[in-house]
Amino acid sequence: MLSLSPISSVKSLFAATVVIQHHKIPMSWKRNPFTNNRTEEQDMLRYLFRNKLHLSLLSALGAASWSVYFDIPVNGWAISSVFFLTFSIYQYNRLTDDIEDATNDPESLKNALKHKAFITYVTFCLISLISLVIAFQFGQSAFWTTALIIIIGLLYNRKCFPAFLSRRLNGARRLKDIYIVKNLTPPLDWATALVFLPLMFAGRQLSLKAWICWGYVFVCAFFIEVMWDMRDRRGDLLSGIRTIANSLSFPHTKQFLIITSLITGLLISWCTYTKILPASSYFLLLNNVSVMGIASLYKEDREQFMRKISDMTILLASVLFTSFGLIAYFSK
Repeated sequence: MLSLSPISSVKSLFAATVVIQHHKIPMSWKRNPFTNNRTEEQDMLRYLFRNKLHLSLLSALGAASWSVYFDIPVNGWAISSVFFLTFSIYQYNRLTDDIEDATNDPESLKNALKHKAFITYVTFCLISLISLVIAFQFGQSAFWTTALIIIIGLLYNRKCFPAFLSRRLNGARRLKDIYIVKNLTPPLDWATALVFLPLMFAGRQLSLKAWICWGYVFVCAFFIEVMWDMRDRRGDLLSGIRTIANSLSFPHTKQFLIITSLITGLLISWCTYTKILPASSYFLLLNNVSVMGIASLYKEDREQFMRKISDMTILLASVLFTSFGLIAYFSK
């Protein structure tokens, strides 16, 4: 059986990230990582956001928090797997958003296509294989759940549906092309990795508490997906990509986010009040408040302003994972 401490796991995550992305780090950042120059700080932030390192690291920390919440040992290999899966799938997604990103984010698309072979065969294929090898050491449940996450990520991004199936799906060649499914697939992968993988690596069964928490993380990730589509609404419309954000009117999309966020907040409150979930679960309501606040700030006629707000969904993700950490700490 493999053995890895949480501290060693964190070190390995950073080491792997540096090796994998070394050739793409901005030169100004390499020369002076402690500079106070504003341009270099912006380059560093763009690098982190573009490569989804912030989401990958937060996902790994989230998996550690849920481990504490469920009273299981923090497994360094589980944390590493969650990091690798998030990183590899989101990196591969940079290549497959080619049509919409040609309008929404051409700089990021240009950078991704420049490293297409590396992202495809190393960042996605090799890292996915490493994740499977790690999971295999912890039993069939961990292995097949990891495999499912990878397969869903592949079917979401790659145009691989056979012609007969594509015809039945109105021309869709991948999960991303299917209305509604586009917004549901990434949350499915994310919630499964964060909540279920640590339990399966520990050999635990999925309890009612685990399913409720999985559902909550799924919904929170779904909110983030819809807000990203609100930001990219113009590019998706020009590309003929149908999303919740462009099939509903802009005000109705905002109302949908606010109302569903309010409903899920009430459900978490009820589950916590009735002691299905521990009292520390009230911290999760921070996410509902954040979603309603960010959605309220969106303005249809101010695309650049929306893009800046959406780029700061890192704050929403930070709030999400901070709440995970808080419930973990106070549930001990």
